[in-house]
Amino acid sequence: MFLLSSSVVIAQNEKPEEDYFKRGLLKASATISPGKMLQNKANSIYISGFLEYALNDRYSLRGDVFQFVDASYSDASLLEPLFMNRLYFGAFRHFGKKNLKFYLGAQHGMTFMQYYHSYNQGNKFSVAPSFSLKVGTTFYIWKYFHFFADVTYVNSATRGLVFGAQRMDELIFSAGLGFHLNTIKNYRFIGTPSF
Repeated sequence: MFLLSSSVVIAQNEKPEEDYFKRGLLKASATISPGKMLQNKANSIYISGFLEYALNDRYSLRGDVFQFVDASYSDASLLEPLFMNRLYFGAFRHFGKKNLKFYLGAQHGMTFMQYYHSYNQGNKFSVAPSFSLKVGTTFYIWKYFHFFADVTYVNSATRGLVFGAQRMDELIFSAGLGFHLNTIKNYRFIGTPSF
């Protein structure tokens, strides 16, 4: 009898694990992201960041920025970016239970790029529409922090070149520590007062 009652007390004192990803969650992070240019035969480095808002426990809106830092090119590279900024905004779908979530999303955006054009022997500037597809995972470790890892496929093209449009598709890998904050307070109502 004593053992049964003590186990009930222990079970009542245990708190259920809190699900951090819910409506009103605001997430952000910044990290260094390596990339692989698919047609330009180059390995690139970006400083990337995102800002995301959860609409509910399944959907969110997210903006991403990729700021080009440097790249290593091969002899087959037709364009060498000197400055490149990729901006995206789109919707994401989240899967999983509790604090381990998997996500995928699609984003539209723009690529702003200044590049060295080897045929014209000069620097050019390009603004082009772009889109990205992202897949990743997040593990929420506390009410303010999470770890994330994702892969982004970026589709864009530079137009107006002598030899026609040049594809600038890329795979970009991001991982690191993110920060989040619940912007909607959960109030618990005990009952209505009686007068």
